[in-house]
Amino acid sequence: MTALRHNVLQGRWLRLWLTVSFAVMFTSAFLFHSRVAMLNVVDVLFFLPALTLLTRALVSGDKRLLLDPWLIPLYAFLGWTLLTMAWAADANSSRTVRAVVQIIILVGTLRWVHVYYRHTLKQALANGAMTSMVMLAVIMVSYYTIQPLSSPLFSEPASLIFNLPQPGPLLSTMALVAPSFILLAQALDEGFSPKGARRGTGALVGFTFLLLVHWQTGAMLLIMALGWVLLRYRQRLLAALAGAVALYMALDFDVLRQASMYFSHPIIGNGLSQETGDSLMVQLQNGLRVIPHPDNVLLAVVHSTGLIGLVLFVASWAVPAWKLPDSDQNHREGAVFLVSLLPGLLAMLSDGAYLLVPFHPSWMSLWLPLALMLACLSTRETVRPRAVVH
Repeated sequence: MTALRHNVLQGRWLRLWLTVSFAVMFTSAFLFHSRVAMLNVVDVLFFLPALTLLTRALVSGDKRLLLDPWLIPLYAFLGWTLLTMAWAADANSSRTVRAVVQIIILVGTLRWVHVYYRHTLKQALANGAMTSMVMLAVIMVSYYTIQPLSSPLFSEPASLIFNLPQPGPLLSTMALVAPSFILLAQALDEGFSPKGARRGTGALVGFTFLLLVHWQTGAMLLIMALGWVLLRYRQRLLAALAGAVALYMALDFDVLRQASMYFSHPIIGNGLSQETGDSLMVQLQNGLRVIPHPDNVLLAVVHSTGLIGLVLFVASWAVPAWKLPDSDQNHREGAVFLVSLLPGLLAMLSDGAYLLVPFHPSWMSLWLPLALMLACLSTRETVRPRAVVH
């Protein structure tokens, strides 16, 4: 009885910690004026406790949390990216190493929680996403009491309630992919119930916000949401058609026509320099040249890490995705962990301003969906060491 009570209390504290952590992560773009302050808060709130938890799990024998074969492509990409800084023009090694450590902590921690507290993880994701939607509702009401309804959100500075920051379309889009689609998946799981209605309303707030900030990207994500709904009701042909339309809308053909400028060193790349989100640097024989950032994560990967990095980057997603059909998590309960994967990658084709920086709103489109997919592949049988039979 004492052990059961301890587990219940541990689960409650874990859910509270994860809920607050996800709420801060999902709202970080709309909550912090200072990126340094955001990083410090997220480190103290999530990454330091998560590192302690993960270290304890590894010492206890759950070494496959970080040694699973499906993690090898991710480690190879991160390692190659660190290596490219050796020939980068203006590398920031401390910042990049910090980002790599945070990604590994995020992946390992979510895999651990998925193994032992899967329902807690689902609830914390939903609660954190709902918190972000409440903030978005406050922002929209605050903005449109000053600006006309025809004004795109954040197109003009406005005195928002609580002096909240006003990020641009790129940050807003990247930050909202995961929470919006997580609520959509849970709304479908709950069906026609009060909880399902709340989750559906939250998802509607998120997609409305996306449309108001940047209608084209918002419409693309809304079509992806429609494709997910069709897929859940086994309309695979229509779902594939929706995905094709979304892919077409995600591509910036003006950037693609100038893609050759990002292949200046096609094999090994220019090296991972400091990423500003506005420009990239090209090394030439007579100096450096600054070119505009493509806002396309694949072109940014090629520019910085070359085709070697691109292959490893694609493999980081493709290899674990190939394993999913063989996993017993490929059912309705796994939807919340997989729903933001394709929308996140599509969003990064038009809004992928950052690749490898310490915790950033772009993580909600890039690294969090990957971490959730890798968590979905973790079970007690795959993580705990196998017993040796003599």
